Amino acid sequence: MKHIKKRFLVQGKENEINFDKDKAELLEFTEESTILEKVKGKQGFMALLRTQDDLMIGGFIHKLEGKEYIFPVPDPTLIYFNNAQGYLRVIKERKTELLKKLNLDTTKLNEPALNELYAFYGATSGFVIFLFTSIESFINQMVPREYEYSKSGPRKTETYNMRQIQEYLDFKTKIKDVLQEVTGKDFFAKNTPTNQLIWNLKNFRDEIIHTKANENPLKYEKLIKTSLNFKYEKTLLATAKFMNFYKKDFIIECDCGQDF
Repeated sequence: MKHIKKRFLVQGKENEINFDKDKAELLEFTEESTILEKVKGKQGFMALLRTQDDLMIGGFIHKLEGKEYIFPVPDPTLIYFNNAQGYLRVIKERKTELLKKLNLDTTKLNEPALNELYAFYGATSGFVIFLFTSIESFINQMVPREYEYSKSGPRKTETYNMRQIQEYLDFKTKIKDVLQEVTGKDFFAKNTPTNQLIWNLKNFRDEIIHTKANENPLKYEKLIKTSLNFKYEKTLLATAKFMNFYKKDFIIECDCGQDF
């Protein structure tokens, strides 16, 4: 899979941009010489930047080191997904080098081999954490502002608003029940090899984030074995398929012609 097309939270043609006029002021500019004049004293306002493709991208104005700047706001879900994707090549390269250096028939364990161990496990952890975070971000973005989720029990019914859903509901409830309610679709209606990859990602992420020791002197043997055998590329593709199921063409390859 080639690198993905990057998008921003506020993005579209000029007549497609919607924003709350009570909370933001539209500051459009196309000439660099007029930027400083237009944004001066406008911190907290939305500004729109016109791209070379004639798209409008929303950003915020922020004063940094005595100077005011406009920072376009990218979609964090795509940032995390893109970061995970960037680790794929590193994981493949580091695993190849690691196995070469751990071939003790031809060499002794040395400093380069130890460095490869750190590089490989660092890359695998980065992939898992970023990809799982992209899923969590995606789910949260799919929840409408006024939506409420009710969870019934034998003694009481609990209702969660948008903020509470994001902060207090467990991942399984959000990815299955909440998404089904807000979209009318259920990616996990049947157990498939594709959605099993996402559950595996969740389990792997939990092992990394909540790393636990046990009585085995090699306490993290299972975690390391998972790192070596995990299906990274297939899991990345499964995640893209999951997101596109709920939001068509959300994850698409960039048409710039570059591999990455």
